[in-house]
Amino acid sequence: MTAAALVVAMTLTTLTTLPGTSGAQTIAQTRAEIAALSATLAQQQRTSETTANAYDAAQVQLATITANAKRLERYEKRKRASIGVTSQQLVTAVVRAYVLGAAAAQTIFLFDHPVTSSDARTIYENQAIGNLTKIRKRLQDEKRSLDSTIAQLAAQRIQAHHQENTMRDLLHQNIRNEAQTQATLTAVTQSLKKQIIAYEIQVGTAAAKVRDVAQEQSAVAAASAVGGQSAANLVLAAIQAATPPVVTVTGTTAGSAAGRAALAAAVSQIGVPYVWGGETPGQGFDCSGLVQWAWARAGFTIPRTTETQWPALRHVPLSQLQPGDLLFYYNLDGDHLVDHVVMYAGSGPWGTNTIIAAASAGTRISFAPLFTFGLVGAARP
Repeated sequence: MTAAALVVAMTLTTLTTLPGTSGAQTIAQTRAEIAALSATLAQQQRTSETTANAYDAAQVQLATITANAKRLERYEKRKRASIGVTSQQLVTAVVRAYVLGAAAAQTIFLFDHPVTSSDARTIYENQAIGNLTKIRKRLQDEKRSLDSTIAQLAAQRIQAHHQENTMRDLLHQNIRNEAQTQATLTAVTQSLKKQIIAYEIQVGTAAAKVRDVAQEQSAVAAASAVGGQSAANLVLAAIQAATPPVVTVTGTTAGSAAGRAALAAAVSQIGVPYVWGGETPGQGFDCSGLVQWAWARAGFTIPRTTETQWPALRHVPLSQLQPGDLLFYYNLDGDHLVDHVVMYAGSGPWGTNTIIAAASAGTRISFAPLFTFGLVGAARP
């Protein structure tokens, strides 16, 4: 496997998860950290690829240098062996040339006299040994040149080995850096998934409390997109746990005289516009202002706002409603409070499911069908 292939293999290997970010981070902060880690990882992978290519090139260079050194070593060995052969051949050639090319008197003089004779030694040294020395000197020069080349190649080999080791260390360091960054990225990504799933559980729970089916479905889909079916199941379980039980509301047209008096007062304001904070008959009421005023006409004093009326009044079962009873609703405007109240009429356009209410800005006090979305209970002054 080449070094470049090794980098790819290491990048694709499943890595040990390292500690991620703290739970205090927002989803936006975690997303930003993932983007930064991804950019770092991409740069490290590019660096590792470049280093791997340089490592491969260093290996090729080392192989070339090694091959050259071996070739020159073989050349040196042949050259050294040829020195002895050449020396012997040279001696014979020089002596023969001298003998065959000399005059008879010179030949007789050379071989009839002792070899130690000064004349014979001078002639022999000048003609034979002198030429041989020149050749030997030339061969020695060649040997010194060859030794110098081999020394240079040895230095190159040391340098190449050093380069190879340096590149290998750098490559391994890059791979370790990639592994650490990849592990951190994996951990942070998992952290983001957990954050998103936890957020969608909260969204689904809030939607379930007010029976907002569309928001429930959106929360399930969002969790599934990041965590699959297991994440979707967590949100579904939270929705199921937070969903209020099915409300069964039943009532009667009969009731107390006070209740009927309060209802009659509320009916007298049908057509009056809704006014936020309003509590003036004939001019405008909000929901809690209307029921407070109507029950005051029946002789009962109740708190002014819905969030104070609900805990202060006597609660009654939703299956035993009477005219004039008050129905309270939770979180209709997203404030997570009891924020709306209507009066049970018991008769009217929708029969026993008729209510009277100051609904919202832009509307007028009127009869309406009883609804259970957000309904938390009933109370009677």
